[in-house]
Amino acid sequence: MSYDTICEAIVHGKQHRQESARQDQYVLIAGGKRQEAIENIIFFTDPRLFETVCKDLIKKIETGFRQEDESTRAEQLAFPVELALALQSVLPRWNLASEVTQDQIQAVVMETRALLINLVAQAPDLEKDLLAAIEAHAAARYKAEQAPDPAGTARVLVGSSIQDYLSNACQEIASSRLRSLAEMRLEGKTTTELSNDYAAFLQHALYLGASFATTNPPLVNMAWDILPDTWNPIIDKIILSNPGASVQDLAKLVTMEVVLVQMCLLRPIFLITEGQMGCVCFQVDPNKHGDAEEMIGDALFFYEALCSRLDGGVPNVVFKLPGTLAGLEACRSLTSRGIGATITVNFGMFQHIPFAQAILEGHALFSCLVEMNGRLAFPVRDELLGKLDQLASLGIDEACAREAAAWAGVIVAKRLYSLLKEQGIDQSRCKILIASLRIYHGEAYRDLPSAFPDITEITGAALLSVFPNVRFAFDQQTDIELNPLQIESPVPKHVLNTLAYSEIFKQAYYVPDQAQFAPEDERFKPDKVLILEDEDGVFNWPPVHNTLVEFMNSYNSLAQRLDDRKRVISGNSR
Repeated sequence: MSYDTICEAIVHGKQHRQESARQDQYVLIAGGKRQEAIENIIFFTDPRLFETVCKDLIKKIETGFRQEDESTRAEQLAFPVELALALQSVLPRWNLASEVTQDQIQAVVMETRALLINLVAQAPDLEKDLLAAIEAHAAARYKAEQAPDPAGTARVLVGSSIQDYLSNACQEIASSRLRSLAEMRLEGKTTTELSNDYAAFLQHALYLGASFATTNPPLVNMAWDILPDTWNPIIDKIILSNPGASVQDLAKLVTMEVVLVQMCLLRPIFLITEGQMGCVCFQVDPNKHGDAEEMIGDALFFYEALCSRLDGGVPNVVFKLPGTLAGLEACRSLTSRGIGATITVNFGMFQHIPFAQAILEGHALFSCLVEMNGRLAFPVRDELLGKLDQLASLGIDEACAREAAAWAGVIVAKRLYSLLKEQGIDQSRCKILIASLRIYHGEAYRDLPSAFPDITEITGAALLSVFPNVRFAFDQQTDIELNPLQIESPVPKHVLNTLAYSEIFKQAYYVPDQAQFAPEDERFKPDKVLILEDEDGVFNWPPVHNTLVEFMNSYNSLAQRLDDRKRVISGNSR
């Protein structure tokens, strides 16, 4: 599809949702589609009708609650809880803020909470059931966020009533430090949008302003591990519906289902922004990292299947391809069809530059160049620590080595940003995505500008993909100021001086065959200049090798788990 055709199809999808938003949301709620009803109210209702729609709906629920069966009443009780949270989050900024004041939104929230008091008085047992479900889900989220005592923290969040829970949850959302970055984006102060670097708990991230999601094989496994009650029945259904499928095919179908859940939650943002935001990264089988045709075939299969699941709509997905020579061929093929790509297992300028050129030649709305900060920083750290005996005479000690390594991915991303800007490349179409964020605590990192350089030193990059544990830790900070264009700020000279002794860093930082760069860049010329055509050299480069092997092992682990699950279902367990 051409760029214009894709845009037209997305606009048509947005208009369809706006038309469907005119229907009676009460019917959707009664039918178990309360998420769709909330999306219709916040994203697709004419803001001028917001108050009227909400008040009418509140009256219908209040009037109809006694007459409905228990399952419908459970939906009606959950709906105002979720609506109140959504209205207190960043979400109304996408559509309502242009016409609806904060006072008007707050008035609807208060009416919603008054409705809840009425409903709970009629059905106290349903309140207990709902609070138990909320507490279990919150405990799982806090576990993913590595919060102290996840179960205890969840109990405190929920309190003893729905009103307690709403007060505590709204305070948690309002006090998020990372939320301020999303608000800066919506105010036009920075180009950085937030991504949830996880395959679960996206709804909470959306409340804080996330507008993107990344997934990979380890994250798919984590989603199954942390939410077994959610995924076991879905996975069992996939296995039973495909009795002749290989475990590799089952792994594809399960991965697609995990991705589709994220896509559906982000789809309103995708439609509202006409395809510029609101996508999910979907990684093809990492075992195929050297086979372009296999990767292309998988991506096209998934794309067509997702089109079908979305009733013919343009899928809000960008396919993760490895930063290998085969990945480059696959990138050219997919983007020529108007399908976006996200280049992962990606660390160096020798990868970024050819992929940026391929992206610009294609017709996709946008694609992403991932800089996997932590996955570059740690091999650089280990290399420098292994050289401390030689580096001591230069005044480089362990603290210097660790500090410099923490900057490694940030510096490569800064250089990429500068290069794209110098060449006039549209970074809304060729997006730099910062991933694999790390937290740096301890005396060795005392000279870092913060414990979160992958956040504070990179604002201005198009996308920042944040692990739940990094988000939770960052949200506890009160003294960090965010510069909306910090990515353009210079790097401390002593850091670069230390990194000049890392062969791994130099291989990432050096730009081969680029005459326009200043001669002093030559001091960062590595002993072995990597290029994509050196397939063995790229695969064996520590950041690539470590990451690809982990991804392959995790994907194969998913396949093995599915095989074990299949045997249990069929009664043939070992």
